[in-house]
Amino acid sequence: MNKESNTEEIIVDVTEEEYKSDLARGLHEDEVMKAGRHKFRRGGFLTRHGITSDPAKIRISVDIDLDILNYFKERASHADSYKTEFNDILRELIETEKNVLSSAEIK
Repeated sequence: MNKESNTEEIIVDVTEEEYKSDLARGLHEDEVMKAGRHKFRRGGFLTRHGITSDPAKIRISVDIDLDILNYFKERASHADSYKTEFNDILRELIETEKNVLSSAEIK
């Protein structure tokens, strides 16, 4: 199987021998690519189906007091969801602050 790749398009060439070999290994016709050239576009599936990805998350290192960390871990129902709690509370703080600033500008 020969693959050519750039950032926009991936081309996969499958030979007849590779196709027959996959079938001989017990794979079903629906599970293998037929012989020939196949072109794929990066993100094509998501674009065609109108699916947008979540905003990127950035990994950072932050020193947090132990009592604060324990508080969020106790609030969280899953092992990692305390991180989600952090995000939710910070997002809520940002929205509240925006609303306060907007109200002050109106006066």
